Amino acid sequence: MTKIGITGGCGYVGSRLALTLFEKGYNVYVIDKATPKERNLKFPSKIKYRKADLTNYSQAEKSLSGIDVIVHLAANMGPLLYMEKYQADILRENCAIDSNVYPIATKNKVRALIYSSSSMVFQHPLKFPYKEEDITKINPPTNIYGFSKLVGEYFCRAYNKQYGLDYVIIRYHNIYGPGEDSKGSNIEDVHVIPSLLKKILIKKQYPLELLGNPESTRPFVYIDDAVEATSLIVERAIKGDKKILNNDFNIATQKHIKIKDLAEMLWNMFEKRPFKYKIVDTHAITAKRREVDTTKIKEILRWKPKTDLKTGIKKTADWILEIY
Repeated sequence: MTKIGITGGCGYVGSRLALTLFEKGYNVYVIDKATPKERNLKFPSKIKYRKADLTNYSQAEKSLSGIDVIVHLAANMGPLLYMEKYQADILRENCAIDSNVYPIATKNKVRALIYSSSSMVFQHPLKFPYKEEDITKINPPTNIYGFSKLVGEYFCRAYNKQYGLDYVIIRYHNIYGPGEDSKGSNIEDVHVIPSLLKKILIKKQYPLELLGNPESTRPFVYIDDAVEATSLIVERAIKGDKKILNNDFNIATQKHIKIKDLAEMLWNMFEKRPFKYKIVDTHAITAKRREVDTTKIKEILRWKPKTDLKTGIKKTADWILEIY
């Protein structure tokens, strides 16, 4: 049976992907420097956990031994404030991880490596909505995390060209949902939807504080939909599908919303007071607009999100109320 190694498998997407692929009958190996216990996870006993700091070559080599397909999700990342504060750590660690994983994958002759890039690589698109093919026509991101993920894309293409390593690049766009973790303890230090929900439901903040530019647009994708798309890509890569291999896909929704409109939507769903907000400038470097053309993934993968924004928000709100 195919052995699938998921780097960053204790993370938000990785842990759910591990369960999904396991339920489909694959041998799944979770590879992470965090333990399932540290992330409050309970995997079935047949999902194997391998502890490894992938910036360390010997640990990376041991953890990837015997793996047929790598789903490479491991990265130093975090929400807006984290990415602004720890730029050097993010760049150093993400480049170090990739510098180990790709040569090991090549040496082990894995059948495919599925690489999780980021929507942040499209920080400076020349047009909207942007497509996958536009990545070669735009300036690289000035956001350090986005830059490090673009470097990872170059690892994919370079190792394919020189060593024949088959890859798939996936770019998640603003995933949200229940169970989303944060590297910080502050209520603001999470991604935008859980952050706003905490401020509204728990902190009863008024007026509501919005970080950064309220005119920014984002295409929010519910966690279950993102995992489904990833699972489909992994399975078709395993089968050697040439439409999938050595290709790139934006995992996103065609619909986008301004942050201030999102905030007003959340407010009206859970509050009766008139909506008021104030802007808190974070000085963080991010994308003003994120508006994506999803034609490619629809046509090749026959995938599109199933969960509408209000339904996903209600499920996330229920989780917020449960844990607080």
